[in-house]
Amino acid sequence: MSSPQPAPNTNLTRSLQYYQKGVLQPEAWFRIVEQDYTQLIAAINWEKIFHQQNADFQLLDIGCGTGRFPKMLQSQLPSILRIHYDYLDPSHYCLATCQQTLKPPLLPRHAWQTTLEHSQEVLTPGYYDLAWAIQSLYCLEQTNLRQALKQLMQALHPLRGIACVLLAKREAFFPQVHRIFFKHCTEQTPPPYLSAESVLTALREMGAMSVVRELSCIHTISIREDRLLEQYLQQSVMDTMPLPKWRQQPQLRAFLEAHRQDDTYQFPNPYWLILSVPPSAGETGKHRLQNCLSIVTPPQQPR
Repeated sequence: MSSPQPAPNTNLTRSLQYYQKGVLQPEAWFRIVEQDYTQLIAAINWEKIFHQQNADFQLLDIGCGTGRFPKMLQSQLPSILRIHYDYLDPSHYCLATCQQTLKPPLLPRHAWQTTLEHSQEVLTPGYYDLAWAIQSLYCLEQTNLRQALKQLMQALHPLRGIACVLLAKREAFFPQVHRIFFKHCTEQTPPPYLSAESVLTALREMGAMSVVRELSCIHTISIREDRLLEQYLQQSVMDTMPLPKWRQQPQLRAFLEAHRQDDTYQFPNPYWLILSVPPSAGETGKHRLQNCLSIVTPPQQPR
């Protein structure tokens, strides 16, 4: 008898259907969330990540999306660097769009249409100085988390490799609205979005050493910008249901109104920035991680 096939990842299936030209509205999305990436860039000491003593680096982008994050970062990096950029994503549209955004010192090389948990056939073990997964692991199922993170750790150089993961916490708007939407609006029952807490727990159980910084991000939309609100909600759950239907559904309407403050919607999305090194990096690797976070200037106390 053949063994039963695993059920398809319905979050991934919907992601592939949504991340298509003419469906995805990236400019509307980044109008709201671009400040998140600004905070992320400020939180990392990039001079420590890309130290110029070695001008050549190997970088892996996991779930590259449309490439907005590297596009924002590349102009802030020293031109002397040569960062060989490999990237993977299950969406062909995202791979093609990301490739168009990459400019020196980010040098596009290999583009793979796959996901992290299925990347063992394309990734070279022990190869990458840096691998990042920026807002890209939500669709990963909890049952595949360990396999995916194993692939991530194995891809890193055992001594100098660093993993960078940015993901929302369980309390954030994204996972909450995803759960409510699919509980009350469709017959689908996809797995919940993966959370930052789950990733950190799994990394620690694997023996990887990690440091964490929380980024407190709030997405603000005027109550008069219905089209922008619609696009934001649609991408949050990867579904094209129009805004009037959202408001016709009592639970969704109440959830949205709970986030209204005067003439704006305020959607809190606290993220964890997780930097990790493989267990093989030892205490030296952990110390290096701490240096890779930028110094946060404490607020001045009133006199």
